[in-house]
Amino acid sequence: MIRRHDCHLGAQQMNFKAFKQIAYISTLIWIPFNAAVAADGATKPKVEPFIYFATSDPFLKPGQQPTKNDVTLFGGAFTTDTAGGALRVFTTDYTSNYIIGASYGRDVFDLGAGFLLGGVAGAAIRFGEEDDTSAEVWAGARLKHQGLVIGDLLISPAFTAGLSAVTGKTEIEKGREERYDGNATFIGFLGPELSFRWRDAPNFELTWQLHHRSGGGGTFGDMGETSNANTIGIRYRF
Repeated sequence: MIRRHDCHLGAQQMNFKAFKQIAYISTLIWIPFNAAVAADGATKPKVEPFIYFATSDPFLKPGQQPTKNDVTLFGGAFTTDTAGGALRVFTTDYTSNYIIGASYGRDVFDLGAGFLLGGVAGAAIRFGEEDDTSAEVWAGARLKHQGLVIGDLLISPAFTAGLSAVTGKTEIEKGREERYDGNATFIGFLGPELSFRWRDAPNFELTWQLHHRSGGGGTFGDMGETSNANTIGIRYRF
């Protein structure tokens, strides 16, 4: 006569054996399925969001090194406003006096989080109906960010701070020399900037920069606000 305890033990052994068989079959199915999913994910290209802040050059191709040098050709018009007024690009009070020039820039240090620190040097000719023709040279440090990606468009901000020297003064600068009783020949230079780059032409940028000369509250030439020009340029990166 079979005891109830032996029947119960036999049932437990059968259940454990069935459990091992199920686990073994499940493992055989899961391993190739998981490998297939992983392989499929590896072959699919990474999908970038439509809009985001870049921490590296978003238009680089695989294995391509980022550009560090750039040359910009630009031109613009002077305004009678101070820097704050000149930033209202479409409503500021423009004069019939102009600036055309070129600059060379280089990114030297990658600061992380998309920030780059480097330098810029440039030269320009200033002329117009009211101004005698004069030359300007400047150099400074430039801090910029990789920028905001919107689809295939990259908008990058930058700011340059340095020194500027001229061979002659514009009429606006002469008037402000009288106001401050200073000398605008050798003073400070500031250049807030926005650049626009398209994915299909990654080595070219369209730039806007406020070309601002100032004595920095009397720090240079005993001058304050001196002159401002809004400029548009084409930049080549290499």
